[in-house]
Amino acid sequence: AAIADALAAIAAALPALAAELAITLERVVPIRFDRERHLSCSYREAPGLVYLSLHPDPLTLAEAIVHETQHGKLNLLSWLDPILANDPAERVPSPARPDLRPLFGVLLAAHAFIPVAALHHQLAALHHPLAATPSFDRRRRQVLDGNAAALATLAAHAHPTAVGAKVIAALADLHAQLA
Repeated sequence: AAIADALAAIAAALPALAAELAITLERVVPIRFDRERHLSCSYREAPGLVYLSLHPDPLTLAEAIVHETQHGKLNLLSWLDPILANDPAERVPSPARPDLRPLFGVLLAAHAFIPVAALHHQLAALHHPLAATPSFDRRRRQVLDGNAAALATLAAHAHPTAVGAKVIAALADLHAQLA
């Protein structure tokens, strides 16, 4: 039921992205249930496959579905173009994790979380019930702040290819509209 509610929230807030899910989301693999913690992952080698822990909050699951399918799309693009010309061994501070990360990981985070911010923005604009929860505004601000930090890291360190420059510019434009 929570996955169905999550997909319904995505369809209500981001209908174009919801339509993409018919193509980009091949399978959701539940890995466990945890009322307190949520985990999700996807793999570069298996775009369209999303592993996630079941969680009672549909917003948490909606975020995870958007996040992981965005990873799949960027990973697919990276099969065709390296996106970044940086040395893959280069590590930079990440706004999403406490350890140093590859710059492509920071790009993956921005590419995943900026659409999550768009989900939040539209849910709030629609006065959707998921936007009325006590933690919604705090989570929305956390995601926007993380996106700003990721874009700043990319601006300071990224050496994008021509395709990568378009991706980063589009992310920066969307973030500016949402912030």
